Amino acid sequence: MKKKLILDVDTGSDDAIAIMTALLSPEIEVVAICTVWGNTKLENTTENTLRLLSRMGLKIPVYAGVPTALSKYLSPERDVPAFIEAEVDGEVVKMHDDLFDLPAPHYGKEDLPAPFFYMDYLSEVEEPVDIVAVGPLTNLGYALSLKPDIAGKINSLTIMGGGYNVANVTGSAEANFWHDPEAVQIILDSGVHPTIVPLDATHKAIITKEEIDELRASDNFCSNFAADLMEQRVLVHTEVQPLYLPDSATVHDALAVAALVDRDVLQDVREVNLNVCFTGVGEGHCVIDRREAPANSNCSFAFSADRDRFVNFLIKTFKNFNEG
Repeated sequence: MKKKLILDVDTGSDDAIAIMTALLSPEIEVVAICTVWGNTKLENTTENTLRLLSRMGLKIPVYAGVPTALSKYLSPERDVPAFIEAEVDGEVVKMHDDLFDLPAPHYGKEDLPAPFFYMDYLSEVEEPVDIVAVGPLTNLGYALSLKPDIAGKINSLTIMGGGYNVANVTGSAEANFWHDPEAVQIILDSGVHPTIVPLDATHKAIITKEEIDELRASDNFCSNFAADLMEQRVLVHTEVQPLYLPDSATVHDALAVAALVDRDVLQDVREVNLNVCFTGVGEGHCVIDRREAPANSNCSFAFSADRDRFVNFLIKTFKNFNEG
């Protein structure tokens, strides 16, 4: 039986790859996609999601969510620029373009805001569903605050976010957790017990230009679009955030989707008690209880990943797209 999945995305480059990975995986049925601000403004993440789905010939309900953090940006001192971009041959190359160069969508978003969709859908669904969240966690934090009993209808929650030994947007934090740390803490305190796929794992499961070429060899819309996005990410990584293999890129969000299908893409997964910092230089920083007798585990935290297994999973999965 297919896993019924809700995706929660801030659709930029790796979110798009994650969406395609989920939709092309035979083991998954995507029942809805919720959008949130993050890589770009909410209207752009929603538009990008609709453009991608339309280009794939699909019509999956898209629920636009919350356009900013629960409380963070009420404090001006917490609102600082945090975008990763590079100048290549005199041109600025971003990790995430504001809008994809794809045709206008053939349908629009749903009227119901994403947090209310979560509350309604999870209250009524008979069988618990899986959720993969790869942007700021504002939608889920909001929904769980208003209706905490819906936690019991979440079969599994996989979150791409955070980092223990690795950071990106600041010296101590990953972007998704940094954007809305209060929402992260609400989820950690909710009893859902998510699987966290942090930078520690995604920076192990990187893809090289040669492997991107292998992905492109499938020569369909999804493989070519994913390859284009990955090559853009290679440019930015090479200039401002070099990885342990030359000419390579992270594909953070797709690893979280892959983990739902094949848990073994994650390695060194530990049961930990995790909290998140809210202010100062530690904003968004993951704090794991390291005492001899730590507090009870509230999540599973992946400290590494199997690069070869993940890359092979992507290459195999993207062969599945057929133009309608």
